[in-house]
Amino acid sequence: WGTDEKAVISVLAHRNAAQRNAIRQAYQELYGEDLIKRLEKELSGDFE
Repeated sequence: WGTDEKAVISVLAHRNAAQRNAIRQAYQELYGEDLIKRLEKELSGDFE
């Protein structure tokens, strides 16, 4: 993936819970996998 961690943080940090849930659902529908699990694999550190 070559994930840009700063971009991911920027996008998710500026969304409310409902918006983050909508992003997660859309990702699941588009890619057939859970966004949180994918991010856990792609990102370093603790993002909880």
